[in-house]
Amino acid sequence: MQNILKTTGKVMLFACLSLVLLTGCSQKSKLKIAIEVANKQCPISMGTAGEISSISFDGKDVVYNLTMNEDYLNLETLEKNPESMKSAVSAMFQNPKGEIKQMLDMVIGAKSGIKFIYKGDNTGKEVECYLNTDDLKGILNQDMSAEESDQQKLEQLVNVTNISCPLHVDEATVLDKLTIEGDDVVYNYTIDEEGVDMATLESNKEQMKQSIKSSLNRNDPSLKTFLETCAKNNKSLIYRYIGKTSGKKVECVFTASEVKRL
Repeated sequence: MQNILKTTGKVMLFACLSLVLLTGCSQKSKLKIAIEVANKQCPISMGTAGEISSISFDGKDVVYNLTMNEDYLNLETLEKNPESMKSAVSAMFQNPKGEIKQMLDMVIGAKSGIKFIYKGDNTGKEVECYLNTDDLKGILNQDMSAEESDQQKLEQLVNVTNISCPLHVDEATVLDKLTIEGDDVVYNYTIDEEGVDMATLESNKEQMKQSIKSSLNRNDPSLKTFLETCAKNNKSLIYRYIGKTSGKKVECVFTASEVKRL
């Protein structure tokens, strides 16, 4: 989400600055024109998570239409947890700097809100998250340190991931939950031992780690956001695999310094 805000914030800022000369326009007229400029940059990739398909102004609010990869986001479950979704989006806006703050100031100045419409790429199901003017003012007026903001962002990213769990990664692997355990962020997987032998996983743990590392595509905006948030909180990243029958555990660990290098 933070990468969504950075990207669209820069696009909207360019549009907003160009509107300074339009002194005869109302705040809403300026915002409408700025949104039209921003929309020309769409679709904007969010990596494997999906894309921003369009940005519009409906006369009252800024509307982000997002097409989401339903392999990574369970919209049915998200719809049942509206407050968790709103908290996660709000956390991404906290302590805004530069382009994002100026974008929010302009939206607030027009007495508008921001609506996110998430649409599933397979089912077409839509789920909405709405921040009104007062919500945005409250976010900007929060007195929170950078450390507190980073911690809350991590907690919300974990919460949003868990809304979609359990996730079936493949025929033998299920992601049960993502947890914060002290200085670690942990992916908790259950392994179907009829398909995968835990002893084999243990003996190939280093190869597994390298495979995981190779899969961490730092060009993916959503993954980059997650890794950056873990790094800012000085967290290690652990992939924990537990045998469904035996309960045997195999862990691949990326230390905090390794996460920062990622």
